[in-house]
Amino acid sequence: MDISKKTQLLKETDLLSFFDESTLAQLVEHCREISLSPKEVLFNEDDLENAMYLILEGELEVFKGPKQIAILGPGQYLGEMSLIESKARSASARAQENALLMEINEEHFHTYLASEPQALLSIMRTLSSRVRSDLETMMKDLRKLSIFTHDIRNFLSTLGLAELTIEDSIEMFQGTDPKHAKRDGLEDMEQCQHVVETVRTNLMELLDSSLNHIKKIKTEYVKSKHPILPVIKETVAGLTTHQQLQNKTINILPEGDSLDAVFNPLDIQRVLQNLIINAGYVTEEDGKVDVRVIRDNGFLQVSITDKGSGIPEDVQGYLFKDTLTTKKDGNGLGLLSCKGIIEENHQGKLWFETESGKGTTFHFTLPA
Repeated sequence: MDISKKTQLLKETDLLSFFDESTLAQLVEHCREISLSPKEVLFNEDDLENAMYLILEGELEVFKGPKQIAILGPGQYLGEMSLIESKARSASARAQENALLMEINEEHFHTYLASEPQALLSIMRTLSSRVRSDLETMMKDLRKLSIFTHDIRNFLSTLGLAELTIEDSIEMFQGTDPKHAKRDGLEDMEQCQHVVETVRTNLMELLDSSLNHIKKIKTEYVKSKHPILPVIKETVAGLTTHQQLQNKTINILPEGDSLDAVFNPLDIQRVLQNLIINAGYVTEEDGKVDVRVIRDNGFLQVSITDKGSGIPEDVQGYLFKDTLTTKKDGNGLGLLSCKGIIEENHQGKLWFETESGKGTTFHFTLPA
């Protein structure tokens, strides 16, 4: 890149835009160029060199351990903290593609930038933007991990069914309850074993996903064609002992044949758990929750209906936007979990219909 092009690029950079062209040309003349090939490392975390870099061509990836922090392109700069604080690098940087950089060492920094209030103000703005971006990323990560924890708690509630089975089996073997004397104890224990194995498998998958998210390890999201009814029946069976669904009836209402779709069974079970538990929360004692399944325009549609009081109009617009909850002991994470699973992971749709005093229906679709 010739001097005039470099000078023009520097003129368009917020850090140097207020300098006249002659000063920028002098800076270009004194600073050396660095060329990087794809994946070549510019510096590593904890390096002690004091220099900052302006990107003239290409893109650089800034990363800390396995976590990518930012992708920077032409006109952006990095490494300025080593000059301001004279401390080791706080992150690593490498080229995404062929890249051309201009190095500003400690002498150039003090000569051209540190003495100019406007240059220091530009650096402050950049640092503020990066801090804000880091905080937003932290909040997103925290919310994601909170959702995992919320859904893990739902899966743990299904162990209540195993507990009841074990209690019944103990009573039968002890002969303390005449009602259980003729029951098949082996069948009960096999059912109990199935529940425990299923919960263990599901929890391990959720915990692995949570750990991979923390470590920023990208894994393939696995979906395949499955019948939806067995997943619904297993979910409903596991929720029968949940405190919000005791003494309430859950009706499964399939309509039509070939109720198959492409989905991840574990995550769809998470969606069903959240929506059915929410419906149970607003359903009266001895009331019912309907789970309806239909095929519609190439999609499978699942609908969960309660007969509660409906969703207040003033909160309807916020249900999927933030951790909003209308429960006194809720945290608002359930619907956020459902939205991410259905719309981001499955390219389906999640919505609701509600009427004051008559109840609410949450619908979601899955590609067939």
